[in-house]
Formats: sequence, structure tokens, C-alpha cells
Amino acid sequence: MSESRRFHLQRTHDVTGVSGTGRVANGVLWPDGTVSIRWAGDRPSTVFWDDVAHAEAVHGHGGHTVIVWDDPEPAQAGDCEHCPDGHTPADSGSQPWHARVGPERDGDGQPIRLYVERSAGAHVAESDAEWVRARLNGGPQ
Repeated sequence: MSESRRFHLQRTHDVTGVSGTGRVANGVLWPDGTVSIRWAGDRPSTVFWDDVAHAEAVHGHGGHTVIVWDDPEPAQAGDCEHCPDGHTPADSGSQPWHARVGPERDGDGQPIRLYVERSAGAHVAESDAEWVRARLNGGPQ
């Protein structure tokens, strides 16, 4: 992983009576696998863990507190030979989709092409085309 990933801890039942329920902490999973958690409330604090599983084991309270990822899971390295960290998934990422009408015209002067592309000149893969095609033709969302 080459970028950090944000999450929060969502608690349904406060076993200890200290943190309350709802969103009780915000966290970051760092590229090296370590975790920082900033607790909310009247006495905020910050803790560090070597692994997200360790943090979940201590703070999960048997499933009463769960990790909710605020950032999407990054693409796995190797999915695209041109992207060092994998290819941005079609349904997320920092380079949104754009659509524009092409300059090509029919005999009556009406446009005949619609271009769908990533912003900032990002490249696309066949999996992106399949994702767009499925949405245009009523496929699974």
C-alpha cells in the first residue's frame, strides 16, 4: 500500500461506559501497516498500533465496535502494468469520469459520437469499458 487510508470506529454498545456509542474514534491506516486512532469525546487521546487487527482485537469489544472504512480499498498492485499501485477502480478514485460530445457529425450535422474518459488524461483499461458498458446498457450497478 502506498497511500494512507482513513476509517472510523462505530460502536453500537458501550461495554466500558467510557466512549459512548456511534462514531467514537477516527483512524488512519498508514502505508507501512501501522494504525493511528484518535478518540473523540470529553477526554480525546491518540493511540498507535502496529497492525489494524491488533486495534480491532482490543477495541472491538466482541463486535460491538467495528471499523468502517471512509476511503475505498486501493487497487491491488499489479492489476495494471502502467500503474505502480494498481489501476484505479472504475467506480472510485481521484480521477472522475467525464463525457463529451465528439466533433463527428452525420449528414444532418448532428453529433454521432459520445466520448467517455477519465479526467486529467488518466488511462483506462478494458475493465473500465466493461463497467461503463454495463451501466449504459442496464447491467448490474
